[in-house]
Amino acid sequence: MTKKETTALDEKKITTLIFCTSELILAGIVRALENAGGIEVVSVEKSTIDSFLAAIKDHKPQVVLLTTSEPMPNLREVCKAVRDISETNKIKTQLMLLGNIPSHEEVVGLMNVGVRGYFDLNESSEQLAEALRVVHKEEIWLPRDKMSSIMDRIISVVGRDLKEKTLDQLTPTEFQVLRLIGQGKSNDEIADAMFISKNTVRSHIKSIYAKMDTHSRLQLALYAINSALF
Repeated sequence: MTKKETTALDEKKITTLIFCTSELILAGIVRALENAGGIEVVSVEKSTIDSFLAAIKDHKPQVVLLTTSEPMPNLREVCKAVRDISETNKIKTQLMLLGNIPSHEEVVGLMNVGVRGYFDLNESSEQLAEALRVVHKEEIWLPRDKMSSIMDRIISVVGRDLKEKTLDQLTPTEFQVLRLIGQGKSNDEIADAMFISKNTVRSHIKSIYAKMDTHSRLQLALYAINSALF
């Protein structure tokens, strides 16, 4: 393989930052990702949340894997901080948690502050790399055996939170953008489908957020699904 081909291959790897205070769990994570290939661990943080957040700013990873094997009372605030760093620094960082799955209500709350996946400690380690790839594509990863019940709970919460909102507020173009979000399309795919620029897509989404009084793409997607927009 030429140097150019090797560089191109490296560029395709998903850059990942890991926070884990357990040496035993960390060893399993690293081994699972090394065996899978296609993922580059750019940093491993073991000490404090402050160093973890600073590392995200420095390394700008595409995916952050935050282990929650130990109680973390400020978990929601930490997840919001990761989201804020991503938005402030204009980096596309997706956040996935690894630990024992909490209550459905907690999962919903965490997803509303930016979490895009939850990997259960009881899942096969062989699935970890696939979970990271799914989250990297801005899709949702949840344990297969809990997916249906958790999604039902999320949809019910979205319906409650947005029940006062109506689609009449949206322009025809915004309505189409919302439909495509509900189909799981990325901004690039929406731009291609509608023959508009990515900046225009972002402007429409910003307007939809304001009209629907939310900052969660997940909420918009589930609202579209729940409203049978496609």
